[in-house]
Amino acid sequence: MKAMVQARKTKPYILGLSIGTFWLVAAGAGFAISIIVGATNATMPLIAVLVIAGGLLAVSIRHIVKALKLPSEPRSIQDRRIGRQFALIVILECMGFALVSTACYFSGHLSWLVPLVLIVAGIHFIPLAKLFGVPRYTTLGLLFCIVSVLTLLLIPAHAHVGSVFSRWVHSSLGCAASAWLISIGNLPELRRLLP
Repeated sequence: MKAMVQARKTKPYILGLSIGTFWLVAAGAGFAISIIVGATNATMPLIAVLVIAGGLLAVSIRHIVKALKLPSEPRSIQDRRIGRQFALIVILECMGFALVSTACYFSGHLSWLVPLVLIVAGIHFIPLAKLFGVPRYTTLGLLFCIVSVLTLLLIPAHAHVGSVFSRWVHSSLGCAASAWLISIGNLPELRRLLP
């Protein structure tokens, strides 16, 4: 257990957590903004998302800059293994996106597209949690899956918000909020680890 805690304090871990936090904030903002603009074009929610995302992104960028300034460490065999496994997980995730998108398109179930893509994204966070040693990513993966499954079960396929499927709106906004919550959960750890 002690060795695992020490491993978490290395520059690659801190930098990875900083970049991961930035990515979660940016991806969550991207989902929220695209849905708000596409479905409602409502000004106040859009401004709220931009302000919150801007603040979180600024904090995340500061963490990345601080992490980059940490003393360099030689790349270990474990770091290389983690890099290869991460690449494999991302490749499998992209294949899942392609399969789900193709199946939804050719089956005519387009309202399923975004929730199923988000389920694939959620599943990919579960092995990443173990690979990176960040248990919060398991919670994120489960939240993505739960939000998307509930959306498919509770929102009718034909329902729309503006010109966008309601299923796309609910699953996107729910997963964006989940990504932001987990990114906010990363911040106290980063504050402890960074000088």
